Amino acid sequence: MTNQERIAQLKAYKLKEKFLIDDIEEYETVPPPTESVVRMRKEVDRFTDFLIKRLVKNVDNIQEQTQQFFKDWDNEEFTEDETEFIVEVEYEAMRIAGVKADNLLI
Repeated sequence: MTNQERIAQLKAYKLKEKFLIDDIEEYETVPPPTESVVRMRKEVDRFTDFLIKRLVKNVDNIQEQTQQFFKDWDNEEFTEDETEFIVEVEYEAMRIAGVKADNLLI
């Protein structure tokens, strides 16, 4: 897949509804308040924008830059369950961008 195709798919991914209550209930956690869901969605969009910018620049070390993103990520505004759910949702964006999530330390 070309970077342009990846970028187009990531832009479409940003429009996809994430953190639906049914999904959260399947995750076996208490549904977070609406404000938390909004913050979680914004965090996933911020990460997706990060990936898009790397693809636009055609960086050759997107894997390492993604690892650094997670190393630098200040996720203290989220509970542990919310953080885990955010990362699970971001796996799809990583897959689209060609990042091997299994090789990351998150």
